[in-house]
Amino acid sequence: DRRVRVNELGRLVSHLPVANYTLLRALVAHLIRIVHKSEVNKMTIRNVGIVFSPTLGIPAGVFTLFMAQFDYIFFVDADGA
Repeated sequence: DRRVRVNELGRLVSHLPVANYTLLRALVAHLIRIVHKSEVNKMTIRNVGIVFSPTLGIPAGVFTLFMAQFDYIFFVDADGA
């Protein structure tokens, strides 16, 4: 179930050391900004996953879930904090 996977990813991410958590959150947030401009740069969520998931050693499906469910996995509230 997708919701269970998102909750588990959020739990795992919350146990990362602060530096690792901060870096992963910043990287995924930046890549989401790139995906939002995909009509210009052709970098869809799939294309970003193809490039970055092997580089980071994260399975493509998990990486896509990181990007698609960013707010839930990284516990972003309504203010974006």
